[in-house]
Amino acid sequence: MAKSLIILASGLEPNLLEIEIKESVPKALLPISGKSSLDWWYEKARITFDNIYIVSNATNYKQYERWASNHELSKGNVINAGFNTSALADIALVKRVKDLNGDVVIIAPEFLYHDEMHSDLAKVLLNKSGDFVVGYNQKDSMSHPVAFGLSRETLGIIEKHTRDNQEKGTDNNTPNKRFEQEIKEFILLQKSASNIQIDYSPALDFMDPNISLYDYQSIWSSYFDKNIKDKYLKDDKYNTDPIIVRSYARVGLMGNPSDGFYGKTMSLLISNFWSEVVLVPNSPIKPGFGNITFMTNMLADPRSFSNLSSLVTVCENDGYDHGDRLLLACCKVLFTHCKKNNIPIDTSQGFVVMYDTNIPRQVGLAGSSAIITAFWKALLKLYRITSIQIPIELQASLVMAVETEELGIAAGLQDRVIQAYGGLVSMDFEKDHMQTHGYGKYTILDHSTLPPLWLAYVASPEDSGKVHSTVKQRFLAGDSKIIEGMQVFATLTDKAQESLKNGDHRGFAELMTCNFENRRSIYGDAVVGEVNLRMINIARQNHCAAKFSGSGGAIVGMWNGSNIESRKQDLLSLKQSLEKEGFVYVELVPMGRQI
Repeated sequence: MAKSLIILASGLEPNLLEIEIKESVPKALLPISGKSSLDWWYEKARITFDNIYIVSNATNYKQYERWASNHELSKGNVINAGFNTSALADIALVKRVKDLNGDVVIIAPEFLYHDEMHSDLAKVLLNKSGDFVVGYNQKDSMSHPVAFGLSRETLGIIEKHTRDNQEKGTDNNTPNKRFEQEIKEFILLQKSASNIQIDYSPALDFMDPNISLYDYQSIWSSYFDKNIKDKYLKDDKYNTDPIIVRSYARVGLMGNPSDGFYGKTMSLLISNFWSEVVLVPNSPIKPGFGNITFMTNMLADPRSFSNLSSLVTVCENDGYDHGDRLLLACCKVLFTHCKKNNIPIDTSQGFVVMYDTNIPRQVGLAGSSAIITAFWKALLKLYRITSIQIPIELQASLVMAVETEELGIAAGLQDRVIQAYGGLVSMDFEKDHMQTHGYGKYTILDHSTLPPLWLAYVASPEDSGKVHSTVKQRFLAGDSKIIEGMQVFATLTDKAQESLKNGDHRGFAELMTCNFENRRSIYGDAVVGEVNLRMINIARQNHCAAKFSGSGGAIVGMWNGSNIESRKQDLLSLKQSLEKEGFVYVELVPMGRQI
């Protein structure tokens, strides 16, 4: 029969430590050598008991609920007891709500467990049946209760016992009466109850309600540091070297934006712009070995501002979508995929992670996917997950899922594929293959066959995601114009691949122009935008072919003049003309393969 553990965190009377820290955090959630007392006990309890429930008062409920979410304990197992003043009533609440039908163990959340000190106690709690009180004697010769056991039969009468006492007016439980005393008195009323004495361990003193803030800071906050160091000192299982990964910006050379419409595209990774992730694995000899910490990039994702006006300006320029959410969602997608597909992943080692990026924001250069891709690759290195376990083509789809499924951001596969493979890649997103495999058919090309390319982008962009808005809906509705337009993109991509194979750069330039005009006819000038049209027109005035490099805000182009001797002057004139109107001009440097 299942045996359940009830962690009773519902007491209303704060202990001394909580009073001194203004009750901001429950004592049981304060860090002790990197983990709370509840963490230390839960790691053992989760493999010892069939079910674990935490009962909290209304004041601390959200904190315990958040703790449960961080420890893979269902939020439904955290029960809000409101402002009950009776520990027995709280136990009866769990019995009633969760329909318990077996023996239970009750313990305080401040119980500080360690295998080297309390393994015998854990065996008692698991194996002992019936009604019992587990306690220890200290210098004062008093028996201090640590844990309690209730048989299924005794659990069944708690509800009636508390109700009868309330009706008779004999229930004298108050917030000042510690739950250990109330439960002990009730258990010892049972004929079959037994007292079990265990050896005293100094760690049990953490349950003392009179521990002060000074005691916590000087003794308890680092209580297990030596044990941790001794355990891992000779263990070379864990790597602690920093993991540094860069993922680069990309330009869509042909076919975009048909990657989101079962089309074909060609994309190039460029070394001019990148996102870099630095992941530092935690040392096993330091507290908080399993903790994960995200270090805020004060430039990319500021959290501090010189004044209110500065805050507003940053919001106007960069919006509200910061990189932290990308990292959080990336962790979830990777972990969920590994669990779902039985891929071993040892998450006992945590890390500190930070990122930086110089990819211009909101101009369609795949800046957000570069952050995710770099972090994804760093996580794979940390957890020793190989491309055999998660194939490269599937990795690109999972990176896209971080944005599309977790964060609800419109995105296509092109960015993630090129950032996974690197170099120059032709991509076929044929519908049947996509729906069968979850990814497309990808061909690595020789980027040395490309002509010299340049990039121009808007210095002060608007939201690049707006470009896709209505076209996707029309495509899904079966609009023939949109469907035919996407087929044109696929044809252009095939022809572009052939042009590069044959060294036909003029033909490639004409295809770039056709790609832009096809896009313009599908979206219309209002969606394409006056600023983007202006960049295209400046390019054409200077004997260049150009097209959108992504979803808008930047164009990629090449010289397409008839007199090679004027090429240098044409490009200089292009650069100056663009810069005069506030655009940025960059000569592109291809980035090689990443696999």
